[in-house]
Amino acid sequence: MNLPAVPAANDFLALEPHLVERLQAALAGVRPAVHVLTAAQLADLEEQQQFTPAVHVLHAGFRVEQTRADGRAAQLAHTWLAVAAVKSPRDLRGGAAAREQAGQLAARAGAALMGFKAPGLMRDPLVLTSAPGARYAAGYLYLPLAFTAVTVFAASEI
Repeated sequence: MNLPAVPAANDFLALEPHLVERLQAALAGVRPAVHVLTAAQLADLEEQQQFTPAVHVLHAGFRVEQTRADGRAAQLAHTWLAVAAVKSPRDLRGGAAAREQAGQLAARAGAALMGFKAPGLMRDPLVLTSAPGARYAAGYLYLPLAFTAVTVFAASEI
């Protein structure tokens, strides 16, 4: 197996700021303003303190797709989530307003990320993949989209 070297391939989270920047640019004109937040920015917030509407950018793990015979390089498929997070006090029981907002926000985020390729970090463009289901909680709706980013992980030359 021939795996080409990719700069910054061993930094599992190197793609995160590129995804955030891409989403911020794509969502800049949306009103009300959409916050683009990372797991680190969300870590210490209670649900009631979070900013909405928002798109949460989260690394959701990886799988090994191929490994070189000598074990010193592997092709990884990382899963990144772009989670549309909205809160609508209207129709808390039925959730129609939250579903409409989340659906539209997820569509914008998905359109911005599909086919995106961060220079020097990825072998191929982002690909939309299967995502976890939506989650509802106390007027909040979280609608995740999942994307696969392929990178190469290589042993250091020690």
